[in-house]
This record gives sequence, C-alpha cells and structure tokens, in this order.
Amino acid sequence: MERYWNAIMRRLVLLVIMLCLACTFLGCNDPMVKDMEAKRQEVGFLVEQELQRCRNASRVSTRAVALPPAQMADMEAERRELDRMVQRGDWQSLSPMPPTAQAELFHPAP
Repeated sequence: MERYWNAIMRRLVLLVIMLCLACTFLGCNDPMVKDMEAKRQEVGFLVEQELQRCRNASRVSTRAVALPPAQMADMEAERRELDRMVQRGDWQSLSPMPPTAQAELFHPAP
C-alpha cells in the first residue's frame, strides 16, 4: 500500500511540475504584458529612427562651423589669460562664473 501511495504522489508532483512549466512556456496572455511589449517595440523603433537621422545628419554636415574672427580672438585671449594664471599658480582661485556673468561676456558677431 505504501508503494502505491508513493507512486501516486510521484505522479501528482510530476503533473504539478508539468503544469507549472506549461504555464511558464506558454505564457498567460496578459494584456498588460502585450501592451508593454508593444510599447517597447515602438520605443525601439523610434530610437532606431533617431539614430538613423543623426547618422545621416552627421554625414551631411561634415564641414566645421567657423566662428567669427572677433569671437575667435576673444576666445584665444581668454585662453592665454587662463594659461598665464595657471602658470602663476592662481588656478586655485578660479571659480565657475555665474550664468549672468557668462551672458554679459558673450558678444555675438554683428
């Protein structure tokens, strides 16, 4: 009798394991999961389009953007002044300029 009971329990455990595996492999057809998968595919498609657009735009605009001579001269003078400050050891006193000060220093080309 004990052998018969063990055989039934093994078959029952095997049936439960098979049902769990079947549910796992077949899925439960949850609409939320389907919506999430559709959204993921849509986002992936949009990302691919954006990457393609950026690649095409970079091929078209390969020439360098040239700044006006006056602005280039200002940038060179500022770079030289910063280099001098670093050589003197004044670089520790340098602090980032507030946005309002940066806006005052910017002189667009005419």
